[in-house]
Amino acid sequence: MKQTKQQAIPVHRMDTQTPLGIEFGYLDMTDEYNEIMVKSNKNVIHRDDYYMFLFMEAATAIFSIDFEEVHVQGESVFYVRPGQVHFVPSFQGTKGWALAIDSMLVEKEYKNMFEEQFITQRPITIGVSLSARMNQTANLLHTVMQAEPTAFSNRIILNLANVFIGIIAEQYAVRQENLQHNKSRSALITHQFKELLSENFRTIKSPIQYARKLNYSLSHLNESVKKTTGSPVSYWIHQQIVLEAKRLLYYTGMDVKEIAFSLGYEDHTYFSRLFAKVAGMPPNTFRHKFHE
Repeated sequence: MKQTKQQAIPVHRMDTQTPLGIEFGYLDMTDEYNEIMVKSNKNVIHRDDYYMFLFMEAATAIFSIDFEEVHVQGESVFYVRPGQVHFVPSFQGTKGWALAIDSMLVEKEYKNMFEEQFITQRPITIGVSLSARMNQTANLLHTVMQAEPTAFSNRIILNLANVFIGIIAEQYAVRQENLQHNKSRSALITHQFKELLSENFRTIKSPIQYARKLNYSLSHLNESVKKTTGSPVSYWIHQQIVLEAKRLLYYTGMDVKEIAFSLGYEDHTYFSRLFAKVAGMPPNTFRHKFHE
């Protein structure tokens, strides 16, 4: 397959016509809806600069998120983080509520819950009681957003949006309750490391540098991250770098030298060896395999 020259993965940004930083609506993903999405160029491989929270009343869909297929079935809640490369290659009879919201508007406690996972997130199937709560919240939020604005409208909308998000965060928190209490400190340190890594992986490659920036010893940082995730700091640094490299190899026309340089490597041969070690194949082999 011939690759189209493209220097950046498209980024969908919050509409400038929504100054509050919140978009909310009901989706009924029929064939007609799919045609509209295709024509408007919205259901293409892209990143968002905002969170997307979904409450699906019915779903038979596949989300492609950072090279992993995520299957969404039945009544469920789900989310997509800012920066994740994604699109929806398959959906049938899928309908429900979708909330797009600027990251800075999400309550910090909720955001921490969504960001502390290293692996690709999975949807959570919900029962009748929770579905009713989600529907009540969604309908109230939608009603307020459609009403004539008042001096308090924006605050009410933001509060209701965070109620909607909070119910979803609660379900993911329950999922993680199997973590032992003595791991809570390790989980916090791991979250701090993950935040620092996501912001600095292009410029900081050494585990000791991350430890110093977080004011921990390297052994303590390694122990905490390994206790929480099962793998040491160096593993996650390499995973983050190679994931971004995969995105650029698949979705852009940049050559390996350009990608290596964009990720902070002056020696592209070293970068290629690192990629091959982590991904199990050289960069160009990966590109050809996924574009066959």
